[in-house]
Amino acid sequence: MPKHHLHAFVSRGANVGELLLPHKHEDGSYVVSKTRFEDDYVRVAKETDILPWLEKGYGLRMSNPDKGITAPSLISPESIYRPVAL
Repeated sequence: MPKHHLHAFVSRGANVGELLLPHKHEDGSYVVSKTRFEDDYVRVAKETDILPWLEKGYGLRMSNPDKGITAPSLISPESIYRPVAL
């Protein structure tokens, strides 16, 4: 099982189908937001704390630097795949 459980896929453009993972910002935090505007950002310290925000309807900034996708896109919660609890 991959280290990252939350993931999404690029839906349009040159990188269609590429995997996206939660984007870790320079300060080590992750960003969830209802809008694309920085004023609305909520910084989350740990990746494990993101899921409750998605369940409240917040989007998540995601990227994949290993695939050249360095600009974090705001991905809607409906487009993010979550871990399945068994």
